[in-house]
Amino acid sequence: MEFWYSNYLTFYRKSLFLLLFAAATIAIVSSCEKNNEFGLEINPDSNTLEAIFSDTFDLNTFSVYADSIKTDELNGPSLLGNYIDPVFGEVNSSIFTQIRLEQAYDFIPQDGTIDDVVIDSAVLYLAIDGYYGDINEQEFNVEILDEDFYKDSSYYNNQSLTTKGVNISTAGSIKANPLFPGYFSGFLVNEAILGITLDVNEFALPIVNESGNSTLNGNDGDNEFLSFFKGIKISAPNNVNGGLYYINLTNSFSRIRLFYRDTSGIASEHDTLDFDFNINSNCAYYHAVNHDYSGTAVEEAVNQPLLGRNQFYVQALGGVNGRITIPELDSLIGKNIMANKAEIILPFEDYLYDEYSSPTSLFISRKNNNGDYEFLPDLFEGSQGGNYDALNKNYRFDITRHVNEILAEKIINDTIKIIPNGNGITANRVVLNGINSTKKDKAKIIISYSKY
Repeated sequence: MEFWYSNYLTFYRKSLFLLLFAAATIAIVSSCEKNNEFGLEINPDSNTLEAIFSDTFDLNTFSVYADSIKTDELNGPSLLGNYIDPVFGEVNSSIFTQIRLEQAYDFIPQDGTIDDVVIDSAVLYLAIDGYYGDINEQEFNVEILDEDFYKDSSYYNNQSLTTKGVNISTAGSIKANPLFPGYFSGFLVNEAILGITLDVNEFALPIVNESGNSTLNGNDGDNEFLSFFKGIKISAPNNVNGGLYYINLTNSFSRIRLFYRDTSGIASEHDTLDFDFNINSNCAYYHAVNHDYSGTAVEEAVNQPLLGRNQFYVQALGGVNGRITIPELDSLIGKNIMANKAEIILPFEDYLYDEYSSPTSLFISRKNNNGDYEFLPDLFEGSQGGNYDALNKNYRFDITRHVNEILAEKIINDTIKIIPNGNGITANRVVLNGINSTKKDKAKIIISYSKY
């Protein structure tokens, strides 16, 4: 009896366990069938998963010319100059900016006439925040705008404004050292400065002759200064490897200073006076960039996308973007697969003392259901990465969430776009290895996944 009872109890316990296990299994299967959010979970209950697999998948990589980018009043420098990159070709950047009266002003002396005003010089000072390329001498043209310029309008890197067509710069071929203090108004200051002298007859005299009119009463009103003087374009000629200056237009040293004398009194009192035309946050300003890829490897790669499987290119300032497709990812859709980790690895060729430095980081984006590009959700989870890795010579991107949304059929498996950080305010570029690169390290995506 005791033996029978013991066996019965054992059988009962086993049966109860099997029933509970079966119920749990049914619940799990039901959950998998009904909840299509499961595939988006990064760390589900491990009891529901089979063994973890890890595969390397093919990437298609190629380059395209970038769309235009907005460059007005950005939180960063405005770029000025021209340089010739042996890989990416020629880059030319011009600055368009308003200038504003420091204050309402009348140049007519209290006890004299406008004829007593002698203009000595006018200098455009530009504060330098850095540079790109090899800085050499180059000429800078300054032209007066002949088109209205608005602070509340948008301006793009491929956009130009009409000028009067006269170069008012008298500086000739010049260069400034971006790494050392420069001179402002004759004094050494703790700021790198690019100084461009201006023709007083073309720039200063017409303004001074407006004394006594509403032109010099203010900046923004009807018939005031900005209606009379719409702004300036600063540019460098092509075919010169002069480098790009990173100009801080809102720095207090960035301005035009006019030097003049009041000769109405006795000669001993004819001191030199100055008046400033400010460039500040109240001004409309932007930079326009022209890229010339003629005869370059970049041009060839854009025209022949299959070459991107060897090397592909990413460049700031509205130059070229990278593109990635992962066609093999489609083979995992509908197979009850969840990515535990998905990582894109993009190796690059970079040299320590290369004057054309690579971006500090890259961003990737995808097409949404409307066909517009948006950042991957992994970016907002703080896990995407994409930082420049000088040790391993690559950029790495965690795209786990993105892949799981594809596997869960929340989004389609479409093209990924690669753009550089600081796209509108730096000139950085990078050459990336494709999957067929002759280099040791090749582009790849590694996906660690489980079946459920």
